[in-house]
Amino acid sequence: MAQIMKRLIIECGAAETRAALLQEDEVWKFWFGSARGDEATDGFARAGRRFAGRVKAVDKGLAAAFIDLGDGADAFLPLKKSNEQYCIDGAMIEVEVKAPPRQNKGASLRFIGALQPEAKPGRLPPFADPVVEAVQTIGSEADEVLVDDGLARRALEEAGLDKVIHESHPVALFEKYGADAALDAAFDRTAPLQKGGRLIIDEAQALTAIDVDTGGLNASSPARLREKIALAAADEAMRQISLRNIGGHIVIDFPDIPGEAGRKRFQAHLKTAMAGLPGAGAASFSRSGLYSFTAPHRALSLLDRYTEQKNGEPLPGRRFTTEALTKFALARLERRLHAAPSARLRLALAHDINAYLTARPHWKSRLTERYGARFEIVEDDESTGSGFDLSEQ
Repeated sequence: MAQIMKRLIIECGAAETRAALLQEDEVWKFWFGSARGDEATDGFARAGRRFAGRVKAVDKGLAAAFIDLGDGADAFLPLKKSNEQYCIDGAMIEVEVKAPPRQNKGASLRFIGALQPEAKPGRLPPFADPVVEAVQTIGSEADEVLVDDGLARRALEEAGLDKVIHESHPVALFEKYGADAALDAAFDRTAPLQKGGRLIIDEAQALTAIDVDTGGLNASSPARLREKIALAAADEAMRQISLRNIGGHIVIDFPDIPGEAGRKRFQAHLKTAMAGLPGAGAASFSRSGLYSFTAPHRALSLLDRYTEQKNGEPLPGRRFTTEALTKFALARLERRLHAAPSARLRLALAHDINAYLTARPHWKSRLTERYGARFEIVEDDESTGSGFDLSEQ
């Protein structure tokens, strides 16, 4: 079997570092972290990070302690004989994140040890460079790493990572390699299949349900058509799960395939497709034909990271957060500044987005350091839709 070419692209933005892993030029995975320089202020409970936490409450019935990590949400620590003597109300303890928060559920923790009472809740060092963390998280097996910043390339090389290329192309890496389009599509509830039909993906708190819609397609051999759609759905479902960073319990309703030979071909193909999801397991078919399995929950899904539960876009019941829209707006501005060195640009922001940016003036300062004073950012309550508007002056 030919080896699959894997490429990791990393953009070092003024407000966010983002990376995408491509397999044979198709986007398979995203990673998002703080901007370089903001590492110490990135207090998100990502899997593997360590925190100082204050014990808020102990529930003997649940055999759990609820821990304040400094982010306003209660994290969950199972009580064991090895840690229950340290888990008393108000105590400070060191913990490691096993799984990040998901929707209304707090992060899941592992006990490390006791801390001094005067310690404060929050993330503990060391604070890795975001570009190094991106490679270590999703790009450790990449054949090459492309980064748009020379200093970031040096940081990667100093960390012992090779095959790093500084690509200073005028077209941003996410745009050049199709990651921008893939990211936009990943917020859609549906995903088209190459053989016809589509996937319908619904993330809920308890599980993620994926339905394979054949789209009412007709063919001279309906059985063979259903098999082809099922095979394509298996491949695309695994890519979408990886792309959207979906973890936990997943249930897929594949088309029923008549005939023993067809079912064997499909199950063999499904097993191969599942190999593209490292750590997935507990796979089985129910009596009703539903395929169920679990995938590791090591990071937030795209929906959890960038949207909140309110009516609006990108789908009913959820809308993009102010933080997400601010970062999207700055990324759009930075992409245009990079591509057009002589352009003078005006970014108009809705009130809430402008207020969010105003509270983080260092993001704008970074843009000025990189591109000079050939842009302006103004508040404009008439900005609608995405909440921002970029124009050339």
